[in-house]
Parts: sequence; C-alpha cells; structure tokens
Amino acid sequence: MWTLGLCLLLLGAVGSEVVTFQNCPVSDEEPALAPNCTVHEVRITPCADATENKPCKIKRGRSASISVDFTPTVSGDGLTGKIFWVNQMGDLPFVGMNSDACSFTTCPIQAGNRQTYEYQLSVSKKFPVRAYDIKWRLWNETSDVLECCFITKIKLTK
Repeated sequence: MWTLGLCLLLLGAVGSEVVTFQNCPVSDEEPALAPNCTVHEVRITPCADATENKPCKIKRGRSASISVDFTPTVSGDGLTGKIFWVNQMGDLPFVGMNSDACSFTTCPIQAGNRQTYEYQLSVSKKFPVRAYDIKWRLWNETSDVLECCFITKIKLTK
C-alpha cells in the first residue's frame, strides 16, 4: 500500500512543474487594476521545459492543467477567471474558457487566506502553432476589483 501511494505521489510531482511568471504591469490608464493579491506559485502540467525556463509545450487538441497558489488582500463573493493572449494590439481573450473561477477554487474569497485555483485548459486544434505570452486574470466581477494577474509563456505544438 505504501508503495502504491509513493508511486502516485511521484507521478504527480514529475508531471507538474513550477513555471516562471511575472505579475501584470499596472497601467496609468487603469490604476483600479492594481493587484490585490500575491501569486506565490504557478504550476503547469505537462511542462517538461520549466526547469530550463522555457515556455511550456502544449499540444493542440490536448489539455493542460494550470494550478495557481495565491493569497488575496481583499475579500469577495464571486470570482471571474480569464486568460488573454498578450500582443501588441492588445489583450485577446482565450475562446471557450469557463470563466466562473469559483468552480475551480473556494468562494467566497477571504482576504489573507492562501488558496489554490486549479483549471484544466483545453487547447483547440484550431489555434496556431507558436509561442504565446498569456495573461491570467482573476477578479471580482461585481466590484471589478482585480484580485490576481500574472503573465507566463506557453508554446503550442502539433
């Protein structure tokens, strides 16, 4: 029984990798979007290249698991989560994502309580093969207060 438990633990640890991320910049045009949380760690499965600080390779038509540990500094009843492709023309939203973040973390959000947001991201075969800077935002829709925001890199492959 111990052997089975140890094997399952190791399999989970091998597939999930801590990835490099940066906090979203605060713009002068949107000072209300200043971060109200601390993002502690972002993990993506699969991401074999994370140890080399390279973008996570995700095959089109497959899924990737994203896990974010964060501590909000404000409380809120609901939480919206969305991914955006960061590019020179502006942030383009990721199509087909379930934006009800309370389905993937505990709500209501309590200030000062560390929690984990876990999302299974399905990547369509229609998305172009290339590297992307992605911005992940979690916020309270009713007050439009940004809870968390970070940017990381992925690379879609065939």
